[in-house]
Amino acid sequence: MLKKPGFYSEETLDSERHAWIYQLKGKFVGNQDCYDFLEKARDNINEKTPHVVLLMSGITLINSTGIGMIAALFTSAGGPKGKLFLVAPSEGAKRQLVVTHLWEYLKVVDDLGDLPAQLEG
Repeated sequence: MLKKPGFYSEETLDSERHAWIYQLKGKFVGNQDCYDFLEKARDNINEKTPHVVLLMSGITLINSTGIGMIAALFTSAGGPKGKLFLVAPSEGAKRQLVVTHLWEYLKVVDDLGDLPAQLEG
């Protein structure tokens, strides 16, 4: 029996932008892989890398738990110098973020190239 695709993340440190960039793929629905990602991202924020960039074009499904994780990252990165950026969220993710009123607080771009070379707090 084939295992259904879960959630995967790949991280890269962009030292020029002082940001961790995470390529997210699969179902962002609160399984253990999602919680592991959240814990790792928070650890990276606590290591004085203030910005978080989530590349979301690979997300196939997001539920309220995934939205809660985005809110948690928004709060964790939201110190005086840090920000959370979303890149290419799907229409479904956008709808969920609008309904929860997070959309109006997030910085969202269509492509990674749309982010400035130097991110400011």
